[in-house]
Amino acid sequence: MHVLAAMRHDSNLSLTHAAKLQGVKRETIKKYFPSALKQANGKFRATKSDRYAATLYVPDAHGNSVAVKTHSSKEREQLGLYLRDLGRYLRGKRDALAPWHGKRIAGVELVTAGRAIVAIEPALSDFSLYRTFNGGAD
Repeated sequence: MHVLAAMRHDSNLSLTHAAKLQGVKRETIKKYFPSALKQANGKFRATKSDRYAATLYVPDAHGNSVAVKTHSSKEREQLGLYLRDLGRYLRGKRDALAPWHGKRIAGVELVTAGRAIVAIEPALSDFSLYRTFNGGAD
């Protein structure tokens, strides 16, 4: 999915180059995400959005990771933007989370209360939108 996001971000990025940057073969992307690609003039381009499901993670009011099952690239992009703004808030831009107040993405309410964020700030240092597993440990 990172390949498709990179291609959406940079329209000049070829499928081959984007796949190589992520360490996968272009054939793998074509096999598993065919409806997220379109071909024009012999070149593959990413569609504006896709309907693939992916599980991402956001912090809850206690600093725990909450699994969010997204159903589109738009929802994945929104979660990334929320986490970007959460980082901006933590770096002192106090109005960064204003657009997210009371919002839900894929049914999960986003944490925007200043007190809750300050309380969970230490837990956010190890937080990742995409959870990774090392040797089966979480």
